[in-house]
Amino acid sequence: MGRRIALALVPLLLAACAERDVWPVERLDPKTAVNVTLMAQPWVYARPLPMLAANARDYLNVGVVETNRTGERAYWLGVVSWSTIDRTQLPAGAGLAQPIHLRLAWKDGNLDLTPAPGGRAAVGLTAPALTEPAERYTDAWYSLSAANLKRLSTAAPDSVSLVDDDDGLRTYEAWAIDPAVMAEFRKATGLDHP
Repeated sequence: MGRRIALALVPLLLAACAERDVWPVERLDPKTAVNVTLMAQPWVYARPLPMLAANARDYLNVGVVETNRTGERAYWLGVVSWSTIDRTQLPAGAGLAQPIHLRLAWKDGNLDLTPAPGGRAAVGLTAPALTEPAERYTDAWYSLSAANLKRLSTAAPDSVSLVDDDDGLRTYEAWAIDPAVMAEFRKATGLDHP
């Protein structure tokens, strides 16, 4: 009888562990004293670059972050640019894309964002966030309004584009998106309650 109960509990325990894998990460920045809640894992977007190498891609990690400065909450979108390509032997200017103006695209519309001056420091972060598995990366941070946050909560963008000053686009398509990550972020931050 005891063995049956133990076997019946195994699926429940596994489900609880799986849910914790997408539970947001909370940390207190040791230098700024800002409490930060990060999506458990970022949404990952990829841009193939076959002219440089077979299976070579540039990536964007995109994630929502809540900051809490003594009760004052703010929401940010972090965008981390990284690559599987070793660019040390490439000519100058062939480095990682610097996230600048951003266009998030869904089938029914776009959301354009401008980076916050001050980058990660504007958010209150002194340590990198959303950077794994990258060793070399560049990042940018975008302030989110309530409407922006609501849009991101409904579904991850289908694509993300970096928009340069001449309106040129570098478009990255969805690569690894887990919808449960945003659902758990909403629960942990109380955004799932109106």
